[in-house]
Amino acid sequence: MGPHGGHGVTAGGATATGGMGLWWLAVGLLLVALAGLSLAYVSRKRTGSTETAPPKETDRAMRDLRAKYARGEIDDEEFANRAATLNLEWG
Repeated sequence: MGPHGGHGVTAGGATATGGMGLWWLAVGLLLVALAGLSLAYVSRKRTGSTETAPPKETDRAMRDLRAKYARGEIDDEEFANRAATLNLEWG
């Protein structure tokens, strides 16, 4: 055993058995993983998340609701109630 309780000869913090080599490998892998996660995040933000986009049924239902309101088939209160229901179900 060496004077510090270890088994290898130390030179500038690294052991002769390659202890610092494993640390640099771990740091390198961590940096590569962080870069990959960052790229995935940026890519997802650019294309838009499907989780935040309303389903097609909501678009169609809101379009139909607006058309009924524009034609005068439903009043302000009915429009507000139905729009709120649609937003609660899919929004």
